[in-house]
Amino acid sequence: MSSPRSSSTLLTLHAVRLAGFADEEALADRALLSLDEIRAVLEDAVRADEVETMSFADARGWILTELGRSRLAALLQDQVTAAEAQDVVATTKAAFEQPDGINERFVEVVSRWQLRSTAPTQGPAGAEEAEEVDALLTELETLGRRLRSMLVELIAHLPRFGRYPAQYDAAVHRARTDGLGWVTGVGILSCHALWAELHQDLRSTAGGDRPAEPENRGERR
Repeated sequence: MSSPRSSSTLLTLHAVRLAGFADEEALADRALLSLDEIRAVLEDAVRADEVETMSFADARGWILTELGRSRLAALLQDQVTAAEAQDVVATTKAAFEQPDGINERFVEVVSRWQLRSTAPTQGPAGAEEAEEVDALLTELETLGRRLRSMLVELIAHLPRFGRYPAQYDAAVHRARTDGLGWVTGVGILSCHALWAELHQDLRSTAGGDRPAEPENRGERR
């Protein structure tokens, strides 16, 4: 059985869901689509009342409406059914969330660094930290290899999951060259951001719900 290709509509709406609030460039990074493809889907989704724009501080981006969430849930379920991926999604999600497993280890490793600067281009504070930083990044690389192995069967059924190990590896590499912002940074596809989005993707694909968005996030347009 060949794996069904994700539609541009599914990829775009899912990118909005995973990002929570994002501009078109950020959606393209997640959906792996061109800006023209993203914009075409968003235009259709606006007409269907599935997305809307929102202003937050100086930023302006896209969010899903309730209709959009319902449409996306249906698209994800249809894709899982067409790919006969119900079992592999459930198995992968369970393995990812297993107590003392890969997710808990990642959280433990990253939590030690959460209070460090998240500026993407800021490097280590001093040469004396080089060994400690190298140990952190080496462990993140090890977790990346474990993650790639864990997702092999799921990617075979649902190729859209292939972006996670690829972008995670890229984030670790950038953490080595550009600084630890690529481990925990906000507003970029850092290791932490990608890991959180993967976890949410597994839950959404398995049929789980994301917690409700906080109130008063910005001015809706």
